[in-house]
Amino acid sequence: MPFPIDAARAKGFDESMTLILQGISKRFGRFQALNKVSLHVESGSCYGFLGHNGAGKTTAMRIALGLLRPDAGRVLVDGFDAARHRREALARMGGLIEAPAFYPWLNGRRNLQLLAGLDGLPPRTAAREADRLLELVGLAHDAHRKVGGYSQGMRQRLGIAQALLGSPSIILLDEPISGLDPEGIEEVRRLITHLTRDQGLTVLLSSHQLAEVSGICSHIGILRKGRLLVEAPRDQILSNQSRRYSLLTDRPETEAVAWCTDHHLTPQTAPDNRLLLDLGERDPQAVARNLINDGFGILAFAPAPPSLEEIYLTYTQSADEPGTHSTHTEKVSPADTATTTENPTPRMAPAFPTLRAWRAESRLLLSRFGIWLALLMPAVFGLLAILRLRLIQNQNLAELHAGELISATAITAFEAIGVFLQAALPAAGFICAGLASQALAGEFARGTLQQLALRPITRTQLALGKALGMLTAAMVAFIATLTIGWAAAGAVFEFTDVVEIMEIKGAVPFVIAEAAELRTALVRMLPPLALALAAYTALGFLAGAITTKNGLAIGLSAGMIAMLDLGRELLRKAPAEHFLLSAYHPSLLRDTSPVAHLLQLIRAPNDPVIGFPDSQFWVPILWILGTLLLSALIFQRRSIR
Repeated sequence: MPFPIDAARAKGFDESMTLILQGISKRFGRFQALNKVSLHVESGSCYGFLGHNGAGKTTAMRIALGLLRPDAGRVLVDGFDAARHRREALARMGGLIEAPAFYPWLNGRRNLQLLAGLDGLPPRTAAREADRLLELVGLAHDAHRKVGGYSQGMRQRLGIAQALLGSPSIILLDEPISGLDPEGIEEVRRLITHLTRDQGLTVLLSSHQLAEVSGICSHIGILRKGRLLVEAPRDQILSNQSRRYSLLTDRPETEAVAWCTDHHLTPQTAPDNRLLLDLGERDPQAVARNLINDGFGILAFAPAPPSLEEIYLTYTQSADEPGTHSTHTEKVSPADTATTTENPTPRMAPAFPTLRAWRAESRLLLSRFGIWLALLMPAVFGLLAILRLRLIQNQNLAELHAGELISATAITAFEAIGVFLQAALPAAGFICAGLASQALAGEFARGTLQQLALRPITRTQLALGKALGMLTAAMVAFIATLTIGWAAAGAVFEFTDVVEIMEIKGAVPFVIAEAAELRTALVRMLPPLALALAAYTALGFLAGAITTKNGLAIGLSAGMIAMLDLGRELLRKAPAEHFLLSAYHPSLLRDTSPVAHLLQLIRAPNDPVIGFPDSQFWVPILWILGTLLLSALIFQRRSIR
């Protein structure tokens, strides 16, 4: 039967070194997944969490790891309230929930190194730890093989390895042997036994098969339809039916049944002509000898452990019988009476979590060469614009010499850079926003976000770190694109004064715009352009926080940019136009960005100055801060499955 009210305290359980779920409830619509579930995983034990598929085991483990928010109740990890001290709770836990997902283009070692960096390990230490864990789970020979080529069993073992990163004291494994062949099942069993008995780790192991956990678990909790039926040491749960044996003889079943009845044994029929016998206090060897003496040939006679259904029936009936102690979750349990103190154990969560998340995101981006090719694609549009400008200049000069034109403005490198940016940056805005939308939505779609969320880092810190990684990539792409445009403009044209060339004989070309003035305008326009591109990137990141589907996130980011541009056209010359981000970024519809201001100085210096120079800095900054804050708030409340 379950622990009595204070049995756990009498056994000397240390509440500050354990995992406690206290009155956890969770509902999905009308479906009650968990109903006031309380359990206590003793430090150093292997706790078997049993229940049929759909009983609520995975939901309970997700809540324990912070992947889901409970409707009621709380989780205590080594005395820390997991809701108030999320990083400290996760620093003490590792988890493997359902089928693990990794980055398929990286090998097993690189995947573990990336996650180890989020756990606070320096690069060299992370590499050594990855090698140690790969050896522990039997993947040392496949460490440099891309995970996309791993079998299901190899992925499962790699999932156990990532759960062990950071040296956690508590490991939660959800159906860890699901989908494995018999050899793989035995390897995982030996590994779990080694972790608990030799390394002293606490393991919470879920399964829907009693036979899978009965041999390795010291404690068992049984969940049925979201309610905890029983929580007790394994031997205590199995003791009620531990005297049951399975019998198979060489005689007809009717004769075996008659023999059992004559010897005051009540047989139950089982598949394959077997009989189930409850021996009570009788010696199994004596029963076997009597069978042989009476002429029965024994083909099989062995203990028959109870099935999960039989245990369900036993504890459900005992809970419903009048006058018996209730075994479901309304009982008072150690988890219900547990208390916590402020800072009960030393803090373990590593420092600078946002910086570690930024570094991990940057390394992930560097590992994908195709991303950088996409970020440099806008430069192609800019180079085509410079080529077109060169053709226009050649045509103007030819018409001047032919007398078809009286005068023409000489094209300089300043104008070339302007048209380059005017052609490249609109494409850069869409591309950077689209890529940023995959920072979260792509992780959701691959299933890899779960591995990141299990590291000792809050949702806000993870989101901010990933956003900073995307902003960094956008700024690197901006600098690279600008460098390409600057070099191409200087190679095709010259950075000189803009002059008007006259075909009249003896006429002296006169200066329209001086090079010094244009150089100053060019340098001054670069920071607001970079800020506008960063704001578009942040807008794409927001799209990825809103939806978990990667394709929809790309479409949403593009739609946001298009709507801003159309909105600017609708609010043309209205005061609200100043607050739209599209007013400060080059556009194919109507450009009012600093690039348009530069080209105006070159082509129409006497016209009124366009653009919004007073707001071109603070408006993009407000957009960046606002979208990142909104993204963090949305991501913080999202469930990760």
